[in-house]
Amino acid sequence: MKFLKKALQIIVILIASIDSVTLMSQTDRIDGPIAVFDIVSHDFGNVLQGKESEAVFKLTNKGDTPLIIEDIKVSCGCTLVEWTKDPILPEQTSEIIVKYNTKIIGAIKRSIVVNTNDRENDRILLMLTGNVVATFEE
Repeated sequence: MKFLKKALQIIVILIASIDSVTLMSQTDRIDGPIAVFDIVSHDFGNVLQGKESEAVFKLTNKGDTPLIIEDIKVSCGCTLVEWTKDPILPEQTSEIIVKYNTKIIGAIKRSIVVNTNDRENDRILLMLTGNVVATFEE
């Protein structure tokens, strides 16, 4: 009987330990910046050649320390990106403005890689799609 009682106590201690480890791992993720985009893909649809095309991606820091955009890489020189170099404070939102050169006729399929200091999501892929169609002058 003493053995059974001791074994039951050990099992209760193990279960309590596992629960506290699980809670700790869930709260650990809250520490630090968390990058959350409103959208990760923008479709321009059909765009007339030469018409200005711009997409805005909103980035919110859902963490508890400042989020920093360390770098942004584009897949083509036809894509220009503007963003703030200032840290994004917790619960604040910033915009990444992407301009596409519509002088080139044809399908748009471009990628933008946003590198941040978010430990869990340090590289975020944004996509641009659409189609540039020729303008006909009469």
